[in-house]
Formats: sequence, structure tokens, C-alpha cells
Amino acid sequence: MNLDKVICPCKKVKRKAIVKAIAKGATSLKAIEKQTGAISKCGKCKKDVKKLIKRLEEA
Repeated sequence: MNLDKVICPCKKVKRKAIVKAIAKGATSLKAIEKQTGAISKCGKCKKDVKKLIKRLEEA
């Protein structure tokens, strides 16, 4: 998985920022949004963020 890939183009949030937020205890989309800014503008990345969370939970 390329952690340098941008997952939220509106806020320029990369996958590694989502991974870091989860490592710091973010357990919901709202918490990830608060910590990273992802999802907070247009919301188009919400599906990709959910997929990333699921992928990390399964690992």
C-alpha cells in the first residue's frame, strides 16, 4: 500500500495521515475527520477512507 497517495484531494490528506490518526486512537470517521481534515469538505473521499479503515482492521 502506498502511504504517500493522497486519499482526500480537497484537503490534500495522504493515506499515512489516516493511518497515523488511527494509531493515535481515532476509531470513527468523525474522529479521523477531526484529526486529519479528510471528509470535511466535499465528502467524496469518504468511501475510500472507509475502505482504508477496514483494510487496516483486517491486517
